[in-house]
Amino acid sequence: MLRKFTPLVLISALLWASLPVPSSAMSTAQEVQIAKDYEQQIEETQGYVSDPLLNAWVKDVTDRLWTQRARRDLTYHIFIIDTNEINAYATLGGYVHVNLGMLDFAQSDDELAFVLGHETGHIERRHAVTEQTRNTILQILLGVASIFSPFAYHFGNLIGGLTVAKFSRVQELQADQYGLQLMTRAGYDPAAAVSSMLHLESLGESNDLVSKYFEDHPGSKDRISHLDGYPQLDPTKVTLDERMARALHDQETARYNVAAMEFRDILKRDPHDELAQMRMGQLEVALGQPEKGEQTLEQLSKTGDVQTRADATVRLERLRDSVHGTRLLHEDPAPLKQQLADASARLEQVSAELQQRRQDGKTQLKSITDRVNSIGYEMPDFSQVDVRKGTRLEAVRRNLYAIIRNADNALDKAPNALDQIGTLETGKKGGLLLDEQGVLTQMTAPLDLKPIPAPSLSMLPYYPGILASLERSQGDLVRTADASRAALALLDVSLGDIDAFLKTLDHVRLDFGGDISLEDYNTLVPLMEKANASVSKASIAASQSWQLFNMAKSRSLEAQITLLGLGYPSARYDTLTYALKTRFHLDPPNYQQMEQLDVSPGQVAAATIVAADTQSTPAAILTSMRSSHEPLVDLANSRRMNAQSLEIFLGLIYLDYTDDPAKEGPRPDRPKESPVR
Repeated sequence: MLRKFTPLVLISALLWASLPVPSSAMSTAQEVQIAKDYEQQIEETQGYVSDPLLNAWVKDVTDRLWTQRARRDLTYHIFIIDTNEINAYATLGGYVHVNLGMLDFAQSDDELAFVLGHETGHIERRHAVTEQTRNTILQILLGVASIFSPFAYHFGNLIGGLTVAKFSRVQELQADQYGLQLMTRAGYDPAAAVSSMLHLESLGESNDLVSKYFEDHPGSKDRISHLDGYPQLDPTKVTLDERMARALHDQETARYNVAAMEFRDILKRDPHDELAQMRMGQLEVALGQPEKGEQTLEQLSKTGDVQTRADATVRLERLRDSVHGTRLLHEDPAPLKQQLADASARLEQVSAELQQRRQDGKTQLKSITDRVNSIGYEMPDFSQVDVRKGTRLEAVRRNLYAIIRNADNALDKAPNALDQIGTLETGKKGGLLLDEQGVLTQMTAPLDLKPIPAPSLSMLPYYPGILASLERSQGDLVRTADASRAALALLDVSLGDIDAFLKTLDHVRLDFGGDISLEDYNTLVPLMEKANASVSKASIAASQSWQLFNMAKSRSLEAQITLLGLGYPSARYDTLTYALKTRFHLDPPNYQQMEQLDVSPGQVAAATIVAADTQSTPAAILTSMRSSHEPLVDLANSRRMNAQSLEIFLGLIYLDYTDDPAKEGPRPDRPKESPVR
């Protein structure tokens, strides 16, 4: 991954530690004005994500957080930055930014709440407001943008390339503490502060998408050890009542697997807690263990207090009815096994075909990297020039920002799409191809069992549809690779146009009014327009490649949700509709309607997300899918839905059932003697 022009890594750490003047030296009005000035620079140099669902998600989290803030003198704002680097950052004056890559990475609302709470902490603690003069702060703000540009990294004078100190370790830990307090007061599970860092650490500091995060923040292990000492996470201070409240929150927000881990731990400490037992029985059903759920509820129906026995009896009857009422089809597994074997062979063939395409793309990217580094030395020096609004100079700078913004978009999306396709090559397996191989393996496993278990039988009717979806996904991946290479080729061409524009710009003259002379401006305009047009084509092609990749990934996630076995028993399907209704405030089809429509749980999930994005209803989307014979992912694309938004929310629904932070490490808020799954 190349260094980016836009200030992708402002995240808390980069801006302010070296400025010792007390924060009282600047008024709130001054702070807000400086923030607005800088926000204008961000708007010109970065792409904001306008997707309604993603913005609604982020706003919902920040609205809850910011009702608990201390600084009532500020109006807070949140923006999503269109880059796949996993990061977020705060400037000052109430302006917080989160990268699209961070939204794709967050495993829950609670984890996102900690990230945004941390950034809010920098503003609340006034970490940025430690400089005497407006100009010095603004210079530092603008300097941050230049040092991460593929063009300006070697020639940072575009906007005053200054060396910017990181937040101090103390300030980072203060922001962690504030974020932890803020999310807890807002009703989020504070343990997500640690799980988010464990997830980050599991990716490794060498991962291109998170490397900037680790440049900006202290190491996760150090931060986790400090969080462990705060009252919200200290196992010696967290009471059973507090742990119960957090487990209930997790279940009520449909974080089923995390909630089950919490209740399981509570029951180890107090095996007779009837509320925990009742909730555990419900979660066992949600997680595909109806027999265990039945046993738990049956015990409560006999041993609980009067109200507990009554509630358990009602739930037990519903569960048994849902098990007996679920239709199971017994099919000959032999044809399915052959279809799966054929699909596996086809996947291997697609992987082999993609290897050369990916290698060619990497070769293109290396050549482009070298050219970008060379062009960076030609960047003009605007740092000592007063660029006034309405001048020819301002028009040139605005166009230059647009050129670099489009180049950055191409350098972000095309290489990422190529990289995340992955490979099945021995010793290098990874990416979406490996995920799809895992799907086929998961589908094959129960066919060798005699008899095939009921949960697996319930999924067999969906197998042909899943195989067709995976085949479309593989076609998307081939097109992704071709589109990514085409975008890089267009970018390579555009670099020649950018080079010609910059070389001419480097020799322009300023008149007595500090503006570009009319003669020089007239010479620049055609070069500027040509560079802008050519790099815009590369940016559009890169966005198309990224859309194709996320369509492929969405198809895979739709299949993985179906393979969770959420159609058996029907009571388990109810947990999916609850999760969807809780997040999207829409009514998905009930179990009988799903059967009548002849659709899968994964399709129901995808239809609900598409409906929320396009202001429709899940039933209408599913009906449209069936009448048009158009797969849901293609239907979403034809309705101009951002495929990454669909992929992100499908991923969140899948994680409701599968997220297990213990796989990355022990949760610090649990007693050390308590084993974890």
